[in-house]
Amino acid sequence: MSQFRSKTLDIGCFSKIRNIRDHTKRKVYEANEPERQALRYIIRNTTFPQRVRAQAQLQLSQMHCYTRFTQIKNRCIMGGKGRGVFSDFRMGRYQFRINALAGNIPGVKKASCTNEEAQGLNTVSMFRRQENTLDADAKYPLGYFVDVNGCIRRIEAPEHFFDFFYTNNERHNEVRGEAMRVCQRREVMSRLAALGLKELYLPTRSNSKPIGPHVPILAPPAEVLKTRKRVIVIINDDTYQDLGILAYRELQREGGLNGGSVVSFVKGLVNRTQADASPDHHEKLARDGARIEKDEHIPGLIVLNTGQLLYSHKFNKALSMRSWTALPRKSITHDPVKIHEVENRVEGHRTPSEHIKTVFNTVIKNRNFVSPEAEVYVVAIENGVEKLIEVLDQNFYSYADRITAMAFMQSTVGGHQIRNPDVKAFLHTRARHWETFKIGSADPTQCKAVPADYISKQPSTPIPKSPVNWLETVDGGAGLRADTPLASIPEVKLAIAATKESTSEDGFQDATPICPVFGGGETWVGECVFTQSIVQQAVLEFFEDVALDPKGFCNPDFKFDNPEPSSDGPLALSAASQYDAIPEDMLNPEKKAVLAAQEELSQLEAAFNAVPQDNPDLAPGLLRLRNRIKKKDAELRDLEEKALATGALGAGAAQHVRDGWKHQTNGEEWTEKKPGTPISFAGVQADSNVVASAGCLDTVEEELAKLELEED
Repeated sequence: MSQFRSKTLDIGCFSKIRNIRDHTKRKVYEANEPERQALRYIIRNTTFPQRVRAQAQLQLSQMHCYTRFTQIKNRCIMGGKGRGVFSDFRMGRYQFRINALAGNIPGVKKASCTNEEAQGLNTVSMFRRQENTLDADAKYPLGYFVDVNGCIRRIEAPEHFFDFFYTNNERHNEVRGEAMRVCQRREVMSRLAALGLKELYLPTRSNSKPIGPHVPILAPPAEVLKTRKRVIVIINDDTYQDLGILAYRELQREGGLNGGSVVSFVKGLVNRTQADASPDHHEKLARDGARIEKDEHIPGLIVLNTGQLLYSHKFNKALSMRSWTALPRKSITHDPVKIHEVENRVEGHRTPSEHIKTVFNTVIKNRNFVSPEAEVYVVAIENGVEKLIEVLDQNFYSYADRITAMAFMQSTVGGHQIRNPDVKAFLHTRARHWETFKIGSADPTQCKAVPADYISKQPSTPIPKSPVNWLETVDGGAGLRADTPLASIPEVKLAIAATKESTSEDGFQDATPICPVFGGGETWVGECVFTQSIVQQAVLEFFEDVALDPKGFCNPDFKFDNPEPSSDGPLALSAASQYDAIPEDMLNPEKKAVLAAQEELSQLEAAFNAVPQDNPDLAPGLLRLRNRIKKKDAELRDLEEKALATGALGAGAAQHVRDGWKHQTNGEEWTEKKPGTPISFAGVQADSNVVASAGCLDTVEEELAKLELEED
């Protein structure tokens, strides 16, 4: 306390000596409170970087305890009401201004602005943080590589994938995540270009990137696309999906650059057509970075870009809203770059609906890109479904005459949202919907629900199944095809009753199915439905059924697998539900630990096998991973022995563990012993060598001698 004690005692403000309480502590508090309040302001200000706030918190915690008002005794009864220590020394607005002008508050400097009036010069003072003292925007190396399977892994720890929440600073995570997405989009574009799909820039409709507002889509070269008899159009979601990307959460993990984008779908389309090709051909195409050498093997696929509709003049590229907010800023605390609704938009692509209309009008309905005789099959994902139906609902016959069939992924559109009866009839006959598993079967080939007023029109004669060639070329005719899919619309429309908009009692709108609904596979994320191979194959099977009869196809009467609970499976939510395995929550702790260790070891080994062995930059991480696999393998063996002792392992697994046991020789060499002569021991015939090695042979003779019996 001596270092804080003042040399003179100022009692000029006290009328009675009994009011002098802890005078020195009050003076210490008065002198240090501006600094404490400035530090508290920095800690509470979330616009500051986390590092600055942490340093302020550390400095505040290291200040002497006598600088706190809690050290002042009887601090709340001095002089009556309103005369406590807070009234004496707290920093109000006036005190803050006075101390700031005096330079007592660290980090705050004065800025002046003048206003000249008739009576003279008036000066108004305010305070700001100088711009050159703000932290720069985030920028540092990512530290990731692409393995042999196309997955993105960390260089220092190859068993780990990309982690978005790398720091506690939201801006750092945002900029780092966008930098990773830029790299991922570049890698995906290179793989798609090797498969024959290149960026087609609109509105110039050229493969050369223009200098000016543009929006890219994906399509084969025009001379290849216009020869295809069947063309698939993918309309992506406008929120989180960039051009050619289906799901970043899948792309940045096990799915990799192929599974999280349309690369795997393109390969599956080619393999489905070339089913009779040699196994070497399929294996070569399945490799990461595979290339299609011949133009006749390039499928007809157009990928729209409803997400990247913002244009940056500075970087001359189309951006999504998420990419726009991650653009570089002057500092980490500056506001995002503002969007000019005229300068930062592309004419004809201002909204996702406009983008769909423009692509249909300038590409799909343009005979220089798509043949008038071609069949067009549409795959719409999440919000892309809503935008497509909005376009069809407004002008059905302008766009539906070029659509042969449609497949929807995780749509939120309800039957009450469709006003045009022609659209409703078209959806009933030539559209299907795949959604995440909620209730019923998750099988993509099993129908779960149909619209309430669903009408099916069976063909008069069954059409035999036959393979469909997705690389087939057109015959070269001119004009619109005669087998337009709209021929059956009037007949089906008459059979469908008008559906009124209905609302439930709790105020939510009724979301009835708009077309037959199928299971979306084993995923709970909507954007990941179409990334699954089983869903992609189910969609292609549906399109192939339509391709067998493009003019007269109509969705059939579907049979439903209703839930059939039984005594063995009382909780079955579908007929396909099976409880062959014990539920995880019923396993004992030893078994759970073994299963978790096996899964982790499997992932570590998969990561080790996927790392290129000839890259010296990856050698330290590879060595670390090898050591971790050894430790995890030893840990798994210990867990298996513990589980075996408790009976947690099954019969097959237990025997497998026993077969893997080895004797601990401690460096000794063991030799096989030959069987000895059978002798009588304990009433049975035993091997003499075994009895002798156990030290029991002499004991037997001694005991017989005591009994005065002669050994035979």
